[in-house]
Amino acid sequence: MVLVGLSACDEPTTKPDGAKTEPAVTLAYPYPVPQGVAFADYREVAERNAWVYVRVRVYSDAPEDVGTERGAPPASTALSFASGIIADRRGYVVTAAHVANSTKYKAEVILLDGRRYLGRVVAVERSRELGLIKIEPFDGMQVAHFADGEELPTGEPALTIGTPAHHGGIVIVGTVLRHLKTRISYNDYGYDNAIALAMRIESGDSGGPVLDRNGQVVGMIASNYSADIGLAVPSEDIRSFIRAHTGG
Repeated sequence: MVLVGLSACDEPTTKPDGAKTEPAVTLAYPYPVPQGVAFADYREVAERNAWVYVRVRVYSDAPEDVGTERGAPPASTALSFASGIIADRRGYVVTAAHVANSTKYKAEVILLDGRRYLGRVVAVERSRELGLIKIEPFDGMQVAHFADGEELPTGEPALTIGTPAHHGGIVIVGTVLRHLKTRISYNDYGYDNAIALAMRIESGDSGGPVLDRNGQVVGMIASNYSADIGLAVPSEDIRSFIRAHTGG
């Protein structure tokens, strides 16, 4: 996979809100839009809504600052490193259950600009493939606007932003294939109402937002069926999960 558009700062800094930082990333578009996909303004949609996407690291026991002298934690210290969605202004970030794994774990959320916020896993539902992380709210926080994923028609364009192979901000464009009526199950995880997407999904994309042509979150990447078919939890189930664990 050829990745373009990644940028890095030479030295770590501390933002005014006190957050530790690591090299920032810009959105990258390594794959061409599939032939026949009517999504001409996909880059504009991705850029406008990219701040709802975050990178997520989960640790069994993270100290106050898990970073190296250059500000970025070594990937080997994390149990998982994938993607997430800023879902609530109170500081709740939703990701896949197999990423969050356990409420015993600590977590770190990294913005595109490199700001890092330590938090903790507060909820995991393996039967819905959803996990919830709590961080402190920060200045300028932008949260996802959820639309009805189950209403997406077959052939509708969509995109996701993810973290394949630890590369943040990777945008992948595809279309809705179908809404599955059978339950998806693997290992100790599973979910209903999956949205099947004609979209290349890789390890590290789990937890990433699925955006429609209006930039609204219609689902969250959970797994893949094959190299060119991804599966997403619909936004309705995400919102229900968040309400159940946050009180509204």
